[in-house]
Amino acid sequence: MSSDEMNELIQKRQKARIVQKKNQIPYAAVLLVLACACAGFLWVDVREDTVFWVLGIAFGFVMRDSRFCFASTFRDVFLVRNTKLMRALILSLMVSTVGFAVIQSGYLRSHPDAGYSDIPGILNSVGPHTAIGAFLFGIGMALAGGCAASVLMRIGEGHVLPLITLLGFLIGTVMGARDYPFWYDRIIQNCAVVYFPEYMDFGTAVMLQIAVLAGLYGLASWYQKRMTETER
Repeated sequence: MSSDEMNELIQKRQKARIVQKKNQIPYAAVLLVLACACAGFLWVDVREDTVFWVLGIAFGFVMRDSRFCFASTFRDVFLVRNTKLMRALILSLMVSTVGFAVIQSGYLRSHPDAGYSDIPGILNSVGPHTAIGAFLFGIGMALAGGCAASVLMRIGEGHVLPLITLLGFLIGTVMGARDYPFWYDRIIQNCAVVYFPEYMDFGTAVMLQIAVLAGLYGLASWYQKRMTETER
């Protein structure tokens, strides 16, 4: 079979797949109606939950279209030498840094005597439990083939295998909630909470964090450029 005949056969198969593809607009319309109905019920009972419902759906669309995955963010750097998702993660951290800075600085202006335990947001202690937990969580993400967000995203796309991972998430969450007081009393509460504004000016701490993230972004961009030039 010549190359022209092969290309013609491939084009015919692609056209056949397009014709056989089901129209998903009716399914999308039904889901949109159900989502709006849920939002209406929430608006009547607890209006605050309506905001969370809408933001959750919006985040789902963004995560799905961007194919964002925390496991892929770190895995792609080493396996396929691609820092696209890593740079996206760094940018999101820079945006969240500015957002939290605006919220916390506003709170501190209105509550000048407040400590770090009072400001909006959760500050956790840093210690060996952080490293151990991150290591175990990383192994879990590698075995599952993705993070929690990507697992939920794939289930929404109709994949069945991530349901097993979701079951593991549920079991692990229940076990973690049951055993958390044990680890908190013996390790977590005895470790220090590092909050930079306690050691320097609030604005300086924010600028320092943004500068570090910008440096990491530049390093990721340099690595990506170098890998691209090496592959040529």
